[in-house]
Amino acid sequence: MPEHNTENILCRGIDYTFISLISDKTNVLIIGGGRAGFIKAKTFSKKGCNLTVVSKEFCEDFNSIESFSNVRLIKSEYNREYILNNHLIVIAVNNEEINSLIKKHCNELSKLYLDCTDFKKGLFVVPCQRSTNVTSFGINTKGGSPKTSRYLANKLSKVLYEYDSFVEYSYSLRNRIKDFHNKDEIMEFVASEDFYFFYKKNQHENILKMFYDGGNNFEINSCY
Repeated sequence: MPEHNTENILCRGIDYTFISLISDKTNVLIIGGGRAGFIKAKTFSKKGCNLTVVSKEFCEDFNSIESFSNVRLIKSEYNREYILNNHLIVIAVNNEEINSLIKKHCNELSKLYLDCTDFKKGLFVVPCQRSTNVTSFGINTKGGSPKTSRYLANKLSKVLYEYDSFVEYSYSLRNRIKDFHNKDEIMEFVASEDFYFFYKKNQHENILKMFYDGGNNFEINSCY
């Protein structure tokens, strides 16, 4: 076992509470037009968030996203008014005085903020995100290692892609039985390794008929 793989490493990590934001309903403000600001701007804009970036100057990288319909670039110094109508604030400035002022305003207005100079000084971080056709997920390492997160995310994506058709089937089944009194029991039965085994064998509907009378429509168990 590697010598650095000790219990103390986990003790130094950060605990995260994950939420999933609905992108087109989320307003994000980035303060700072340098490379750090662009990296976050690229992530949020491509996910479909409503993005505003405020900076006195913008690096050339911003040219690649300035035409996006959900992106607005404002050449200006920071002003407290900019954060009022935004849900998430990304602080990407190197000036410690301005950095502290922005945090003060965010705390007064109960805004969630990310500090690009030191992620531990903010209230949220952006996980490494990946998607298949029907699933999405984010991953962080507790000690803060973005490259490791990307490595793990890519490995997990390959696994999840294999389940896409099964997840689509589960969606379809859930809609078929949404009015059944035992729908939770059925979905619990379906969301298992045993049922997935029969799905891969194309015997899943026969298994449902066997355990839940009524076949494809579950007619017998569809009502009280």
